[in-house]
Amino acid sequence: MKILTSNFEPLLMPNESFVSRWEKLFQSSQSLKIGVAYASNDSLLYLKKLIEFNQPKHLDICLGMAYFEGLSKSQFEATKELNTFLKSSNNGGVFVSRLFPFHGKVHFFKSSSQRDSFLVGSSNLSNIVPTKGVIRRNYEVDIEIHDSKLCIETEELLNQLIQVSSSDFDSISKYLRVRENSHFLLSSRSDIENVDQEKLQMVITKSTKNSFEIPLKDAPKSNLNAYFGKGRVQSQGFVQPRHWYEVEVIVDNSVQQSALSYPANQEFIVYTDDGYRFPMKTSGDNGKNLRSRDDLTILGRWIKGRMEASGALKSGELLTSSSFDIYGRDTISLTQTSLVENDSQGAKLPVWYLDFGITEMDGPIETS
Repeated sequence: MKILTSNFEPLLMPNESFVSRWEKLFQSSQSLKIGVAYASNDSLLYLKKLIEFNQPKHLDICLGMAYFEGLSKSQFEATKELNTFLKSSNNGGVFVSRLFPFHGKVHFFKSSSQRDSFLVGSSNLSNIVPTKGVIRRNYEVDIEIHDSKLCIETEELLNQLIQVSSSDFDSISKYLRVRENSHFLLSSRSDIENVDQEKLQMVITKSTKNSFEIPLKDAPKSNLNAYFGKGRVQSQGFVQPRHWYEVEVIVDNSVQQSALSYPANQEFIVYTDDGYRFPMKTSGDNGKNLRSRDDLTILGRWIKGRMEASGALKSGELLTSSSFDIYGRDTISLTQTSLVENDSQGAKLPVWYLDFGITEMDGPIETS
């Protein structure tokens, strides 16, 4: 038995994290049974790619609160994606607790070569997704247990939850309440600052004439579609998928030369047109790689999250030119201001204004 903790300041513990241990147990398992209260769309898509890249694995997963509280459209789409994949590959399925709200968080790993084990505690499915440079909002505590008697009881609990108390996703999906997406993906993060309109308008008044209109590329292998790539091969052949919101924008030389001074290989702070503040950077040849500084998913959540909220993009769907047509824009603009501000580490950085807004005249296009 061991305790797993989130381990961010000021509560730093000498314990392994949930995501690190979960990944190791996944690698050594032949099948998984999971019962969780909630699952974010990106964690469901990440789980789909994990099974796809690292077969053979069998997965049965039960969502405990979906029938009673509903799902966002992005969660519904990602759940459907995972269920369709598992069913079509004969690798398991997605189930929804129907007879009662299930609020447990249990991850059971069955192995042919090692001891069975399970994780139980406070971590929902979102905690399986590795994050780099991100402090999660909630501090989670979980326990890993190998005791054979408890493993048998836990597996039976999950079997009963799935077989007796739940319905498979296909049969219950039409009865689920599906909410429209709202662009809250950055608002819920502790490492992103929300900016009020007064502050945002002040930043805009400090804009200079140095501005770049940067096209967003829709090719299947573009950095906006990194999720569909091959993933990262780790030790012993384990493949770690790309995150659904992992995004890096490639800026062409012609764009860099279109204005006064492109911020090549620099760090800077951006204020966005919809009221967020976070650090970004450019890197690579002539600073062609434009990305959020501490975590690639920040910029990805900002771009893809807005497109999901508008209905222009579905979770797990390839981003194409049609997606941009529906959204009403296929560029972002980056405009220098005369401001300089401190980042979270106290470094003085120039301030830029980042815009992905659309006007009513521009779109979005109505879809039936």
